[in-house]
Order: sequence, then structure tokens, then C-alpha cells
Amino acid sequence: MTEVDAAAPTGVEPRAADVVMRPEILGAARSTRYSFSRTMLRRAAADGWTARRVRLDLDDQGRGEAEYRVDAGGHQLTFLAFTTTLDESEHTDRVVAERWEISGCLVDGVVDRPLMTALRTQVPLQERGRLDPRVLVLTRGNRSVRFFDELVDALASGSQPDPDRVADAGYIMRSTAFYANGKFGMRAFEGIADDHPLRAPYRAQFVCAWLFRELSYDVVEHCARRRGGSAAVRFGPQWRCYFGLGNATGLGLVPFAFKHPLVLDAWAGIRERALADVRATCGTPWLLARLRWWIARAERHFATGADDDRTPFRNQRETAAVARRVAVALDEVEASERPFDALYRWAAGHDPETVELVVSLLIELDDADDRVIDGHLDVDEHATTDPPMTVAEAIAALGDRYRWLDELDLGAGDADGFCWVVSDNNEEPRRVMRSALLDELPDAARREVRIDVALQMWRLRRALRDADPDGTFAQFVLRNPEHRMAASRLARAVRPYCEPRDNACAGRFLPLQLQRFQLAMYGMDNFTPKSTDWLRVTLFQGAPRIDDLRPGLPDEWVFPARPERERVGAR
Repeated sequence: MTEVDAAAPTGVEPRAADVVMRPEILGAARSTRYSFSRTMLRRAAADGWTARRVRLDLDDQGRGEAEYRVDAGGHQLTFLAFTTTLDESEHTDRVVAERWEISGCLVDGVVDRPLMTALRTQVPLQERGRLDPRVLVLTRGNRSVRFFDELVDALASGSQPDPDRVADAGYIMRSTAFYANGKFGMRAFEGIADDHPLRAPYRAQFVCAWLFRELSYDVVEHCARRRGGSAAVRFGPQWRCYFGLGNATGLGLVPFAFKHPLVLDAWAGIRERALADVRATCGTPWLLARLRWWIARAERHFATGADDDRTPFRNQRETAAVARRVAVALDEVEASERPFDALYRWAAGHDPETVELVVSLLIELDDADDRVIDGHLDVDEHATTDPPMTVAEAIAALGDRYRWLDELDLGAGDADGFCWVVSDNNEEPRRVMRSALLDELPDAARREVRIDVALQMWRLRRALRDADPDGTFAQFVLRNPEHRMAASRLARAVRPYCEPRDNACAGRFLPLQLQRFQLAMYGMDNFTPKSTDWLRVTLFQGAPRIDDLRPGLPDEWVFPARPERERVGAR
């Protein structure tokens, strides 16, 4: 059992890493008010940003160019998109492809003619192109094969879409990548000035994604006007913010999580500090009413969603039932001195999906300064070194920081059954059986992506048991260089949430669980697994459009209500 079984504390501490970093908890995470999509929009509104479409040069099929401009407190940003059409057979959810229907980029500043000429050539090439340092983000994607034409036909005929046919997916276009941080000649994050509006980590990517989503609406409405002429209409009030941007995410997220332990700690730490603050709060009538509003909004959103099989996750209809149980539980604990802590403790007696839905809803009540949150995200990942210590002290440090290794059965035959490599054909991470890789590639060890953290630390601990306890740890590593990576990891593993409690090389390892935590931190939802290794999600569903951006913009746009069917004769 977890720490929540103890008697109610006089002060509420953040949840222990042994709870938070368990695979089943990571794999039930949901977005919160501190997810990157929401902090980006709140900061943009609070700082007085404005956004507008500069031009939309498209033909009848939506092929051409689009340009959007953001004034971020006097700092100009430009989103450019180059659009075409593909045969349905050329569509793919994978990162690697030859062509896309939309290729775009976010540029720091106003795009002059020479830069525009270069970007027209280089941006559609994506990984094969070379970009100017003024480019901050490179993206691409495709139209929804199922819904794009149906939306165009509905608007062209003067009608609004049929929610039974198009509402479940929640997007019009689907992106497959947001490259940044110096790739392909773009500016690296460290090259962004401290006073730049995009200095917060991941802010540039989410500005780009928000404008990509705006493009999807504009292309549909443009094509509808060309197809339907004067009969065509725009998206009505129920629909104009309903659709988000789709995304398909695969195994690439897994190596990122293992390779950036301090980033992972920052992400989880933001959520856990906010949760602890809310749990420690007394239940004022206003806060209780606020939480009930959020529960009801979530229940309505999920109740009208899909009831398809989303194993190992709950589908939307099943999640709606959880929200209804949460509402009943809140009624039962509202008289408690700390009803939000009591509600969390109730949830902790149920399954992880219930726990993390309650966590997400409770965090909506927190009111931390977004600038403070941004500061927590700016992590110094340079390796630190433990002070000189003996082997005995190193064993003690391992026992303190990696006691969870004993739960993984790392001595089992299949504990090292899989390894991670980067595919020669498409440069994507792949998880393959180690025996098959060794049979095919004599230099397999050199090609491995070393995210076998649990195994490395377990092997280091075993080796240290045979070493002189009074000898120095540094001398041990010099004599046993195969443990150098583990020694470096031990020195860096000083933060509570830096390690997922899992073995990425075990046969039972489920990539979806770690992927979901990261996607929730981005602000994505509608988790739809397509295998054990990849899933589809939706970003910015319900979010304000560029015309809505203003100081005081409401933040309560998540969990949008499913549009109702248009009444006969309504226009």
C-alpha cells in the first residue's frame, strides 16, 4: 500500500516517488493546468500577445501557402505553412515519410523575401533540408483521412458537421513532429535570449502547434467556400473551438524520458507540489463549487466520447463513469476539515485511472504563478559529481536512491531480453529482441541506445558487493569501466522523481505507460493506443482561437462539450 494509508497528516507532503513513478501511475496521467499547452496560452494572454492571419494563398483543394503573425509583447513571430494534397495511400502516422500535406515552421521575426524563398524549398524537405537559425520549430502533418472532406462538404452545403460522424477524433489535421532545439540548422534553445517570450522550455513548440491547429480550421473553411460558394458557412459557435490538433506518438518518447532524468523530475515535481498544496487546503464553499464544476465538465466531455477498446487505458465512456463516482465521493467528504485531501485518499483506494483523474481535477484548484512554473522547467542537465566517497558509501547511495530495483526481478531470464536501437532505415528508435539483434549485427553493442538504467544500476550494486568497502568509488570505476555509465547515473539521481520504476529491456515493459505521462505533460488527451508501442492523441481541443487571445482569457477550455446536432432549418 502507499503512504495514503496513514492517518491524515497535519501537513501534506508531495507524494513519494515510489508512488508517482510507478508504471501504472505514469500510464494513467492526465493533463493539468500546468501542462505546456495551457501555460503557453495563459502566459500569452496575460502578457498581451496578439495573433492574426497575414495571408492564405490556397487553390480550390487547399494547396498553397499560409502565414500567421504573433506579436508577443512587441516581439514578432511568424508561422509559415506550405500545403498540398496526397493520395490516401501516402498518409502515415509515423515520423518518417517522404511527403506530407502540411509542412510548416515557426520563425523568430518577420520573414523577408530571401528567407521566404529559402523556406519554400527547405521546409517541405523536412529532415533533408537545411534551415536558417531564425527558424525555431519545424513541423509537418496530414489532413484527417476520415473527417476533412466530410467537414468541407458540410460547411459547403450550408450546414454544420454531424457530431455523430466527426466528433469522436477531435481534430482536423494530425501532426507527426515538432523538431526544435538546433536540429537541421535551427536555433538551439540555449541561443534564445533570457528576455525572449519563448525562453520557457517547449514554449516555441506549443506556439507552433497552436498555429498549426488554427491553420486546420482556415483550410477547411477556405475549401468549403470554394466548393459551396455563397451557400457555404463557417464553423458555428459549438464547433469553432471544438477541434484540436491530432498527433501520433511512438517509441521516440521512451529514450527521451530515460535520458533526461532531471527533466522528468521537474515535470513530475510541478504536478506533485501543486497536488500537495491543494490537498492541504481547507474546503471553502467557492473551492468546493469550483471542483464540482470541473468534475461535471469532465463527466459531460467523456460521456459523449467514444466507447471503443483503448486497452490498456479506459475509453472515454468508462472515464465518464469514473467522474460520476468522483462526484459522489466529493459529496461524502465535503464536510471534512480537508476535503480535497480526503478525496485524494478515497481515490487512492481505487485503480490508477481513478487516482490520476482526481489528481488532474484537484490541480485545477491550484493558483501558482506561471512564471515560477516556467522557472522550474528550465533545468540544468549538466552532470554533477558526488563528493569523493568510499565503496560502502556508494552502496548506501544505491540503497537509498534505487531501492526499487528489488521489485523488478532483474535477475530473471527475460530481464535483458530486449534492447533499444535506432533504425538504419528511418532513424526511429526501435525495441528489438536482443538475441535477434546479436544474430544479425556483430557490432550490436555499439549500436544500442543505452536506456537499460535499471539493469545498469542492478549490475553496479552486485559488483560493489565484492569490492573493498573502504576503497574509493572512483578507483572502483577506473578498474571497472563497464560501470562508468551507472556511476554517472548514481551521481545525477539526486532528485526524487528522476527515475521511472521500470526496466525498459524487460519483455513485460509497456512503452505506452511512459509515453502517456509525457503526453499528459504536453497537454494532450484522448489517448488512443494503436499497439503496445504507439498511440494517437489530441492537443488543444477546445482551446481559444487566435481571435480570442486577450488579457483575462478564461483557462477553462479543456474537456470541451461535444457539439449537439444542428436543428432542422437552423443556419
